Amino acid sequence: MLKRCGVILLVLALMGSPVMAMTGQEVIDRVKDEYGDFQSQAVTMVLKTADKNGPINEREVLLLTKKYGEKEKSLLKFLAPTDVQGVGLLDQGDDVMYMYLPEFHKVRRIAGSAKNGSFMGTDFTYRDLSLINYDSSDYESELIDEDNQVYELELIAKDQEESGYEKILMTVRKSDFFPTKLVFYNKEGKLQKELLAFDVTQYGKYKFPKRLEMNDFLSSHRTEVLLNEPEFDLDLKDDLFTTRTLQRSRIRY
Repeated sequence: MLKRCGVILLVLALMGSPVMAMTGQEVIDRVKDEYGDFQSQAVTMVLKTADKNGPINEREVLLLTKKYGEKEKSLLKFLAPTDVQGVGLLDQGDDVMYMYLPEFHKVRRIAGSAKNGSFMGTDFTYRDLSLINYDSSDYESELIDEDNQVYELELIAKDQEESGYEKILMTVRKSDFFPTKLVFYNKEGKLQKELLAFDVTQYGKYKFPKRLEMNDFLSSHRTEVLLNEPEFDLDLKDDLFTTRTLQRSRIRY
């Protein structure tokens, strides 16, 4: 009788004890496992910008990425329209980034402070582009809240001097660990931007959103990103991610 009472008390104690929550880093790791666990990627994207008066422009770009351990390299090339065709951006990791402007036939390295500026008139900064592929390695993450549906994380840049934000708040859906929203606060602590992700789609063994939307509340400006069929784990050659390739008018991979 005493033994059975002891078992009942133990069960009741376990039922009443709080469930151990995941840490912020554990949530981020699950996000990477679910959506960013590929070794390479090639995707064509359409970028549409607009303000309160309506559409501004529409551009098509090719994005190639490849991982080297903890480091990731990426090459972004504008395909259309003709006024931006050939413009390219190369990120070699370790805070090394180059831009090519065919009009001037010149490659220039982007300084640290310039990486917080607008990328080609969009609402993404140069630094924001890494977040499209769920690369949050530049941030420390902390779980600040959760309910039955979502985790709420706070991301703080490891290098505050180089960062353009005081903090970023990330909402991650519990059902599939999909990050549905990122909210950006500027250095003055004001709400500046919001990045929303939609239409998670299965591509082979990987999942990826079909549409992203970045809203800048301070400028009343918006950028929509439409992602065409991405390809994963391609045999992308290392010489693709060089300043020489950056200057090519057409990229073959």
